[in-house]
Amino acid sequence: MLKNILKGIGIGVANVIPGVSGGTLAVVLGVYDKLTEAIGNFFIVSFHKKIEYGKFLLQIALGAVIGILLFAKIIEFSYSNYPTITTIIFIFLILPSIPFILKNQSFSKKNFYSLIGGVFFTLCFMFVTYKFGVESAPGEITRSFSYLYGSKLFFCGVIAAGAMIIPGISGSLLLLILGEYYNILGFISNFHILPLIFFSLGTGLGLIGFSKVINILLKKFPSYTLYFIVGIILVSLGDMISRLF
Repeated sequence: MLKNILKGIGIGVANVIPGVSGGTLAVVLGVYDKLTEAIGNFFIVSFHKKIEYGKFLLQIALGAVIGILLFAKIIEFSYSNYPTITTIIFIFLILPSIPFILKNQSFSKKNFYSLIGGVFFTLCFMFVTYKFGVESAPGEITRSFSYLYGSKLFFCGVIAAGAMIIPGISGSLLLLILGEYYNILGFISNFHILPLIFFSLGTGLGLIGFSKVINILLKKFPSYTLYFIVGIILVSLGDMISRLF
């Protein structure tokens, strides 16, 4: 039990830091397969198996919550007071994830098209964010709340949850692109409950849905899926570099 909680703390900390993948850490810690299996199949297995999955997920979730609560304030402080240095550190944390993702994957024309698809997908997210959203700056937290904004937080939760369980891609990094990373940190560290409820509902739905879909994609189309992920990371990395200037 304690071992799973400690592993959950590591995964939670990783999900707070942009560029560090909770999914990658889950692989390193040896719980990724069981984690995605438990989340994706929880509602279709026998009651006895539900109990087993439930205990495991509860231990990991408890650790993740502890890790997030402990480090959210630290990361927010770092971004608020040392934004350039913190961003540079995160960029260097992203770079090693690329060869890890493409390990044992050959390069081909179809894989290149998948990479371009990931680039296009991320550019579309960035365009929507820059066109229709207002990104918060470090240290600035959105104070007003509406159900329309809650809907955006729900959507961000769904997308971030999908990213959290993909080895090599950071859910926090996508929250940066969607313009809500600093807000989410602020909501957590200042215990703003209502926006966190919307975000948590989206995260829960995203974890269940995406874990099942990603499991299927990684098993049936591993190369295409992994190159698509790399396309996302490359654009995200370029976006972070652009923020330094």
